[in-house]
Amino acid sequence: MKRGRVIVLCVAAAIVILVLGIYALRPREPSYQGKSLSKWVDLLYTTNHTQAMNSIGAIGPKAIPFLLEKARHEDPAVQRLYRAIWPKLPLRQRLPMPKPVDPNFPGKIGNALMAVGQQELPRLIAALEDRDPHVRCVAVLGIQYMGAKADAAVPVLCKLLSDPDDWVRGSALTTLGLMGPKAKPAVPAFIATLRFGTNGHFVGIRATAAWALGEVGPDARMAVPWLRQSLSDTNAPMRLSAAIALWRISQDTNVVSVVIEQFDRNPQNREILRALGEMGPLASSAVPTLLKLLRDPDSLGPYVQPLAREALKKIDPEAAAQAGVK
Repeated sequence: MKRGRVIVLCVAAAIVILVLGIYALRPREPSYQGKSLSKWVDLLYTTNHTQAMNSIGAIGPKAIPFLLEKARHEDPAVQRLYRAIWPKLPLRQRLPMPKPVDPNFPGKIGNALMAVGQQELPRLIAALEDRDPHVRCVAVLGIQYMGAKADAAVPVLCKLLSDPDDWVRGSALTTLGLMGPKAKPAVPAFIATLRFGTNGHFVGIRATAAWALGEVGPDARMAVPWLRQSLSDTNAPMRLSAAIALWRISQDTNVVSVVIEQFDRNPQNREILRALGEMGPLASSAVPTLLKLLRDPDSLGPYVQPLAREALKKIDPEAAAQAGVK
């Protein structure tokens, strides 16, 4: 009996030593000004966001492996299971509360990856093909926050439009759309998404595909027939996205009334305001709603008011001058 106990203790000790050894051999997490990389990531999306971004940027390329590992191990299966069963446990008051899901986590890691610098883009492109969907997703977000400067990632992002993971597909679609004309190689995949969608987890993904086609502009002309079909869609956001896309691709004047109709229903929609400004005098029937909107500037968000003012100036400079819009 004693011998058996000794064997169990020896095995347990060996396991402990092995685990400690693994942790000891792991690279040390980089830090800056006395705070670890993880602490700086936690400060993103707070009032210290700018300081955190600058600090992560100062840590530099050596932050990338740790950031990708954080994405890989965020919310593991054991943690999800504990969160699910904790409310049903009889002595849960004596047990630690399960860690809540941080909805901002992917965005935090994406921001952190961007902060490291554009010179590390090849490493992020390589991460787009990682086996772990969490890693692929945060790599997409890091590239997205770089904007059109990350156009070298377009070929791999196009592949991700058929990724098995919902969030990866949706993030890749948005990232490509933000690249504008540089996303021309993705047009066939955008059209496929516009026509067939992907699944029920991303509400409005077809409308997002229409928006992305519009951002590509005239180089997406092959999508015009499908966008015209979408003008009769039962979903209002889908009709609106298709109308704006048709204007940006082919200057189709028939869609102006569709955009203005949606503007009257949702006058603070920034995408509509952008489109109205692009349409200029053709959107003159939107002037009354624009004037009404600008009479109550306190009700407008910080990004809405300048767009409304700019749209009015482009549509009707005289009405803008009379309203005191400079």
